[in-house]
Amino acid sequence: MAESATDKSAQKSASLLEKLNLQERGWKFYAAASIPPIVVASLALWYYSSSRDGETGASKDDKKKGKRKAKKSKKSTKAADESTAAPSSAAGGSAADAAAGASGSVDKPATTSVGDDDEESPENMTDAQIAALDNVALKKLAQSLKSRGNKFFQARRYPKAIELYTQALRFDKDPVFYSNRAACYAAESDHDQVIADCTSALQLEPRYVKALMRRAQANESTERFRDSLYDFTTACILEDFNNTLAATSAERVLKKLAEAEARERIEKREPRLPSKSFISGYLNSFRSCGDEAIAADGEQLGEADTLYNEALSFVALQDYAKGITSIDKAVAAIEEAGTTDGVLRADDIYSLSG
Repeated sequence: MAESATDKSAQKSASLLEKLNLQERGWKFYAAASIPPIVVASLALWYYSSSRDGETGASKDDKKKGKRKAKKSKKSTKAADESTAAPSSAAGGSAADAAAGASGSVDKPATTSVGDDDEESPENMTDAQIAALDNVALKKLAQSLKSRGNKFFQARRYPKAIELYTQALRFDKDPVFYSNRAACYAAESDHDQVIADCTSALQLEPRYVKALMRRAQANESTERFRDSLYDFTTACILEDFNNTLAATSAERVLKKLAEAEARERIEKREPRLPSKSFISGYLNSFRSCGDEAIAADGEQLGEADTLYNEALSFVALQDYAKGITSIDKAVAAIEEAGTTDGVLRADDIYSLSG
């Protein structure tokens, strides 16, 4: 009986496990069977949406390209119309119209090669044409001339660069134009013109350091050291002494100025005697200035000895200026005679002269 009960319980347990396994198997099976369709559907939805967006983007790009082409065609048509109308306006238009055409050509600096001088270039405009322009056109044309001048300056064609900077000044009194023209004059060692142009630039812009430096260098080259020192020092002050070139140049010019003034003072200085106290102290350092020359019986003193005695008398009276004059005459008399024969105090004469 006990065995049969055990077998029944075992059978029940086995059947229960089978049911559980079937249930578990059925859940996994259905889950595995449902995943692939979901993945496929998701991929199809993504592909469809992406292809639709791509078509929309492509259509937008096509529209943008179409608009760009339309704009380009309009611009080309407009340019063709302007090029067709340009000769007639230049031939029959007013001075203001011709000036407006010239100002429009400045927008293309690359088309202006070095050396081009056509009849419509700004430098060939008359004063009446320039007076008809507004400030914007004046500055635009002035900048175009300045740009051309810079090209000639870089090519070391200084006369042409000077001409273009001069023409630019007709349109606009810009201190930069004066300074650039001064650079051309400096390259040609025309220092006076450099000083004149830099001065004009500084009148328009007093804090223009580049013009100050150029004028200072020109003043130094012409040995106007005081003016040069002033400009270099001003440049140092304006740049808070951070300009090394200006500082070293100021030091160099200061040394030149001191040497030049010292040389000038020495050349213009008139000779003068030391003070009486100095001369007395110097003469008293010797035992004697010499003995008086005395002629022998029946003879007369020569000219040199007579002047020597005269110098001794002046020294005794501390009239050193007259004493020097007499002793110099005594030395001259000996040298004129060419010999010391007959001179009693020749050694004393030279000693007192010294």
